Amino acid sequence: MRLIDTKCVWSPDATYQKHRIPGMIVTDKGTLLAYTEARTEDSDWARMDILLYRSTDHGESFGAPIVLAHGTDAHKTVNNPVMMQDKEGNIHFLHAEDYGINGGRILHYTSSDDGLTWSLPQDITYATFPSMRNAFALGPGHGICTHDGILLVPVWMVPKEFGQPVDSHVPSIISTLYSLDSGKTWDMGEMLGDTEEIVSPNETVAAELPDGQIYLNIRNMTNYRARAYSVTGIDEWTEYGRDKDLPDPVCFGSVIRFQADLYFVNCNSTERRANVCLRKSSDGGRTWPALLPIDKDRGGYAEIAADETVPLIYVLYEEDGGTCCHLARIDPT
Repeated sequence: MRLIDTKCVWSPDATYQKHRIPGMIVTDKGTLLAYTEARTEDSDWARMDILLYRSTDHGESFGAPIVLAHGTDAHKTVNNPVMMQDKEGNIHFLHAEDYGINGGRILHYTSSDDGLTWSLPQDITYATFPSMRNAFALGPGHGICTHDGILLVPVWMVPKEFGQPVDSHVPSIISTLYSLDSGKTWDMGEMLGDTEEIVSPNETVAAELPDGQIYLNIRNMTNYRARAYSVTGIDEWTEYGRDKDLPDPVCFGSVIRFQADLYFVNCNSTERRANVCLRKSSDGGRTWPALLPIDKDRGGYAEIAADETVPLIYVLYEEDGGTCCHLARIDPT
């Protein structure tokens, strides 16, 4: 692995104070789609829009932002954007309004032209157990399409039975939101919660291993990541536990499969959101022997995507809570 370059791609402007919760995918055409919550102030509950930036030159430049979702007077927060591409080439985009509470919906859009234009939203709140939970969020980062065409997005939520304020983000549990019919209908899988090692599992990313198993890499309220495995990605999770090879400052990190290996990015620290590093695993995430430092001094939420045709790995990460977002390009060979 070799770091090629790093540059700031989003910074404050006259409209948006912060760009937070970065997500990315690379389409079948090699287009890099990068998206963010563009916030008018710092709070998770700030008025915000979701912006999409497209790059057709491997991250060298980006076109003008495309507004995918607007915050409104009724629902200021349009949060936790997630994308994935299905086997037919359609791109799926999901997000929540106001974390799915106070009438906020969970919405699904599609694009058939490489992210240039998008359908009207489909309300899929019904699939997210609104009667049993309060706050709900997708991913963030990206979802996946499995080898047999299942669309899969990790999610987190706060069950009502925990007795917390309706807008609380903790204590939380996780699950997967999935579609067996290319996004026409959606359902939820088995839920995972606290263990002796894991506290309030929340922001999670999935990857499909070469043998078809689904691997989850999980943020939780301890200073180490957690992981789990499933044949389906829907239920019967195994090896659900702490990953002591992956220290974490309780922040979002992300994972992809590139060829036969897993690549994971996060702030490699138990103390602060800094020291963004990329790790590589050749055994399905059970060990992480290869480490590439990307940014020692800065860090925050970190997302990852890959283009196997170049080849390139992209890492998109926050600085200072979204004051700037940096794009790093890595040669994986």
